[in-house]
Amino acid sequence: MIEVIVTIIFSIVFLIGIYIQVTRRKRVGLTGFKSAISPICFLISAALNPLGYWFGFLGLYSLLGSMLFLLIGAYFLKEMQMPKAHERRENV
Repeated sequence: MIEVIVTIIFSIVFLIGIYIQVTRRKRVGLTGFKSAISPICFLISAALNPLGYWFGFLGLYSLLGSMLFLLIGAYFLKEMQMPKAHERRENV
C-alpha cells in the first residue's frame, strides 16, 4: 500500500516539475532541442527508479540507466546558456 502512495506522490511531483521546467524555459527565452536535452535527461533519470521498481528491473539496469541519463544531461548543460545582461535588456 505504501508503494502505491509513494508512486502517486512521485507522479504528482514529477508532473509539477515538468510544468515548472516548461514555464521557466519560456520565461528565460530558451528555445531549441539542444537546450532541452538536459532537463529531459534529468527527468528521465528520476523516472527510471519508480519504473524499475514497478516493472522489476531494479539493480544494475536501473543504476546504469540513471547514470547514463545523468551524464548526458550534465554534458548538455553547456547548451543552456543564459542570454547576457545586455542582450536581455534589448529584448525588453
